[in-house]
Amino acid sequence: MRHDTYRRHVPALMVGLLVLAAPVLSQTPIRDLGVLPDALFSSAIAINDRGEVAGSSGLDEGISQHAVLWTDDGAIDLVPLPGHQYSHATGMNNRGQVVGISRSTIEDTRAVLWDDGMPVNLGTLPGGTYSDAADINDKEQIAGTATTASGEIHIVRWDDGVISDLGPIPGGSGFVTAINKRGDIVGFTQVAQASRGFLVRDGVITLLPPLGGTFSAAYDINDRGWIVGYSSTNNNEAHLTLWRGGAPIDLGTFTTGRLTIGTGLNNRGQIVGWGYTAEFEPHAFLWEDGQFIDLGTLPGGTSSFAMDINKKGEIAGLSNAADFETTVHAVVWNPRR
Repeated sequence: MRHDTYRRHVPALMVGLLVLAAPVLSQTPIRDLGVLPDALFSSAIAINDRGEVAGSSGLDEGISQHAVLWTDDGAIDLVPLPGHQYSHATGMNNRGQVVGISRSTIEDTRAVLWDDGMPVNLGTLPGGTYSDAADINDKEQIAGTATTASGEIHIVRWDDGVISDLGPIPGGSGFVTAINKRGDIVGFTQVAQASRGFLVRDGVITLLPPLGGTFSAAYDINDRGWIVGYSSTNNNEAHLTLWRGGAPIDLGTFTTGRLTIGTGLNNRGQIVGWGYTAEFEPHAFLWEDGQFIDLGTLPGGTSSFAMDINKKGEIAGLSNAADFETTVHAVVWNPRR
């Protein structure tokens, strides 16, 4: 249930309640997953219930990097498709299957499934030249986007390797971010010059209402159908937002009034994401039982981002550190230890 960077029990009493309490600084253990040989950075995007982590590592994010799967045996380099130089992981399931993209150029980008570490080209819509895979569930359904022969961006789903066209993204441009075990898909799009989160369920695309402002974005959906992301209030603040039954619930901000984005949630209702501190530094957080918990950074670091959480409460993300202030490493937080 994932999306890229810079791309779970909510009590009934929290419905409609604005959380204004300051975040609690956590002493959460944090583990540096390191980088591939000769690489400078790494980032973790997804973590499954076995504790396996998917992400990327390379010399230059967006230009020179490979997808990576971290297991108990170490880092596995998920190579691009033949003829491609770049790969990036965006989601994974509990079987250890990883999805993402492989490309040589923007125009030559393909959705990929890595099964047992080997890349499989998922193809495009008929006549299309672009596809990307955002997430995969335990039924091996894969959600993403692809272009049509006319260049329109459509929401797509692969079932047993066969692509289905679920229709154009509202507004013409946007991203798919996650899929749950039911096959529900979420993402966000540009509509009337404002971002809006969307849900695709049973072939019907529904825009997610904001908290009273003009924009919303959905980043993850759990198996109960709860959706997390962020949206604007009527005073134009960007708050952590949970949608249940289509209605937005305001979970407040990490630091009062500052941008706060939810990127992942599990079936227990624990939410992770990142928000700005009072010093305008982005910090990873865990939202649980109405409280923001600051997950902190690697030693000496100033910024961190939490991207996903599994059923055990293990959290995957990225952080800088005193030893590498200008770049980041993939990390795992374990609040239960």
